[in-house]
Amino acid sequence: MSRPSRLEYAYAVGRVHALENYLIHQAVFREAAEATDFVSALKIVYDAGNYGEDLIKVSNSKELDAVLFREEENLKNLVGAILLEKDILKVMLLDESPEEALAPAERSGNAFILGYVKCRIDTGNIKIFCRSMYLEIPEEKFEKLFLPGGTIAPQDFVGCYGLALHEACDRFQATAYHDLWKRGVDVFLERQTFVELERRIEDFLMSYLRRAKHITFGPEPVFAYGLAKKRELALVRLLGLGKMMKLPAELIKERISATYV
Repeated sequence: MSRPSRLEYAYAVGRVHALENYLIHQAVFREAAEATDFVSALKIVYDAGNYGEDLIKVSNSKELDAVLFREEENLKNLVGAILLEKDILKVMLLDESPEEALAPAERSGNAFILGYVKCRIDTGNIKIFCRSMYLEIPEEKFEKLFLPGGTIAPQDFVGCYGLALHEACDRFQATAYHDLWKRGVDVFLERQTFVELERRIEDFLMSYLRRAKHITFGPEPVFAYGLAKKRELALVRLLGLGKMMKLPAELIKERISATYV
């Protein structure tokens, strides 16, 4: 079956560009993290976004998860209705399992979609590498955890397994991930946490998705919007649970990654 032409996405792209106006800025989440309680925090999100009143009626984590589940189902239905290629929809739905998303991404024949999945695999392997080194997991076990299909070959990781983290990072200066990796390792060595690395990876992936804004017609803006909204829902959950647990504002804010807008 032939793929839809780019012009066939005119309506879909117009639809998601309109919806992008309701996506929430990172600054809003950071402001909400400073709120006195989770009710106030969720009210800030509610006022800035496009959520039903059930969000501001949440009183516990179970209710929050229920609201976000419904929002994600609505998102799947929306994107499924306007995204004309099933393989690209599969990639979006398999975002948390990039190794499984690789095959439909390759079948789609779309360089932007495939490039995103490869970035997902590469950054996933960077996290696996760093955590395995920290936990002193044997090399042979690390090799079994490695996700295939990225732009960084398995032997490149294996070749520096066992080095100090900063030395291993310096072996990858020619990659697009060196700067985020280096800063993440610097913070880890200082504070013994991979939070900075994880947030910078999310920032990197969002920066990649933002390129879709410059594509006039095609599936890419729809795909990018779907993943941007999924990330927003994850940030709402992070914020809500953080405030329910009365975590310090700074602890929440350092986990709030860049948004699509």
